Amino acid sequence: MATSFRARLSALGLARGSNGSASCTALIEDRTFFRECVLASLRANEPEREFVAFESVADWAGSTDAARTSLLILWTSARPAAPDAVFDDRLRQVVERPGSPPVAVMSDCEDPGLIAQVIAGGARAFLPTGSMGLAVASKVLELVRSGGTFIPASTLMGAPASNGHAPAVSEASLLLSPRQLEVAKAMSMGLSNKMIAHELAMSEGTVKVHVKHIMRKLNARNRTEVAIRIRETDGGLAGAPV
Repeated sequence: MATSFRARLSALGLARGSNGSASCTALIEDRTFFRECVLASLRANEPEREFVAFESVADWAGSTDAARTSLLILWTSARPAAPDAVFDDRLRQVVERPGSPPVAVMSDCEDPGLIAQVIAGGARAFLPTGSMGLAVASKVLELVRSGGTFIPASTLMGAPASNGHAPAVSEASLLLSPRQLEVAKAMSMGLSNKMIAHELAMSEGTVKVHVKHIMRKLNARNRTEVAIRIRETDGGLAGAPV
C-alpha cells in the first residue's frame, strides 16, 4: 500500500526528494521578466505542485532545492541559423551533473533539426510554446517526471531514439484515452461510425460520443483534420488515462 501511495505522489510531482523534502520543479532562465511570467503561469496552472526558478545552473546547483528537484525546465532561443550557446552550455552542465533530474526544454522554434539536437543532447522533452498550450504542457511535464520522453508530432516520425528512456509519445496520446485512440485511428482509416462500431464492438451512439470528444480534444473541425493529426503521430501509441 505504501508503495502504491508513493507512486501516486510521484505521478503528481509530490514525492520526496533525495533529502527527504517534497520534490519541486525548477526553471532556469536568465531573463527576469520571462522567467517570472513562465513561473507564474506554471504555478497558477498547477497550484498543487511546487515550482522554483533560478537565473543560472550554478544558482540552482548551489541551492537546497537542487537535491529535491524532480524536473528541470530550460528555454532555448536557438534558430536553425542562429545557435543558442547559452542554452547549449546549460544543458551540458545539467546533463553532466551526477544524479541530475530529467530535463524538459521549451522553445518558440519548432525546427525538426533543433528538436533532434536537443533530444540528442540529453533532454527528455521538447515543448514548442508556439503551438502548445498550458494544459498539454502540464501533461508533458508529468510524463517526463514519471520517466517518459516527449517529441512534438511534427518531428515524431523522423526523430532519433530517446536515449534509452521510455518511447516518445505524441500530443494525441496525451490527450486521448486508449479507447478514443482506437476510434481516432479507425477514423484516420476512413471508416464510418457504423463501421467503427462494428470493428470495436460498441454501439454507434457510443462512437458518436467518442468522435465528439476526439474532435474537441484535438481541436479538429472535421474528420479529415482528425485523420491528419492521427496519421502524423502514428495513432497506435498508448493513450492517456480517461
